[in-house]
Amino acid sequence: DKNIYRELLKDPKVVAIGECGLDYYHLDEDSIKKQKEAFIAQIELANEIGKPLMLHIRDAYSDALVLLKEHAKVKGVVHFFTGTLPQAQGFLDFGFMISFAGAITFPPKKDGTGSHSNEVIKNVPLDMILTDTDSPYVAPVPYRGKRNEPIYVREIVKKIAEIKNLPEEEVAQAIVANAKRIFGI
Repeated sequence: DKNIYRELLKDPKVVAIGECGLDYYHLDEDSIKKQKEAFIAQIELANEIGKPLMLHIRDAYSDALVLLKEHAKVKGVVHFFTGTLPQAQGFLDFGFMISFAGAITFPPKKDGTGSHSNEVIKNVPLDMILTDTDSPYVAPVPYRGKRNEPIYVREIVKKIAEIKNLPEEEVAQAIVANAKRIFGI
């Protein structure tokens, strides 16, 4: 019911609409159509209210980007990004920030597959990067396997600084400035 959400969005503490998006990880085919319809409705609400979108996308980056290009007038953040550099570039070209979580601190899988995060982080401009905890899940190394806590975001900042070969404080300051800019806080 959009009217319920419109009321909630009047609260000045609300800075974005989300997490919303598409999640194809555990999926039956009937849910794809429903997810797309719900996502379009959320995009339209964000357009109407003028708030950024906080996107949750899993195994559906291409479909999500198509829907954003067709419907979105607002910008936002791709939360917990795990895609490839070309996928990230698609969102960046559309003005969306890329947010990284604890998974970027994990070692590569033994078979050589897994995260593309180092390449993505190296190539995403610092002024388009955010971090998130995805608490209580996906705690970063050295806390992996434990309940994730917001304070552990510093490990994600450290990893980004290491990959970009920048001082940790510079990365932390940029992330705070980015959050203030995208969320208007």
